[in-house]
Amino acid sequence: MQPDWKSESGESFEQHAENSLRPVYQWFLKDLELAYKKSIKGLDVLEIGCGPGFMNEQFEKAGAKRIFELDLSPGMLEKAQSRCDLSRTLLIQADAAAIPLKNASVDIVFSRGSIFFWTEIERCFAEIRRIMKPGALAFIGGGYGLSTPEAVVEPILKRKKSGAGKKSIPRLDLDKLILIARKSFENATIQQAPRRGFWLKCNN
Repeated sequence: MQPDWKSESGESFEQHAENSLRPVYQWFLKDLELAYKKSIKGLDVLEIGCGPGFMNEQFEKAGAKRIFELDLSPGMLEKAQSRCDLSRTLLIQADAAAIPLKNASVDIVFSRGSIFFWTEIERCFAEIRRIMKPGALAFIGGGYGLSTPEAVVEPILKRKKSGAGKKSIPRLDLDKLILIARKSFENATIQQAPRRGFWLKCNN
């Protein structure tokens, strides 16, 4: 059974992000810029499944021009609001399968952890492709960052093993996932690192 994300208050996710993931967000940004092969400074960024907004802080520090933070949960967006400069960040309650942005409107699409819960994955990829500018990058996946140092990852994995902050996350067949992604993107590849999950890189 899929979680009812619209009714999610954001409390547990905010606590988990604060207690476990806080040191990792800077490495997500590094991986994103390595995949894009340049800084995101001055670019328009969409984050799908923004949760309580911790990644938004990294986008702002990196100098993103405009940031669109999308989540199904009003509770998540309420939490995110306190971490956003609302002069350049727009909070959007919506589904990834129906993104309320114009065609070719963003340079970067980032999502960490939400893809496991997408109910219409093929439609989500089609929407992501639609709103990406020529030359844009979608960087989508889960885990703890491809370049994150072992010293940062190890405490998180220990907490996860002990059950602290543990959530039931569906598993994805990556072979099937890449085939679905390639229906929308000719250039779609998966990057992985031991004990750090996977990231799907899609270039427009």
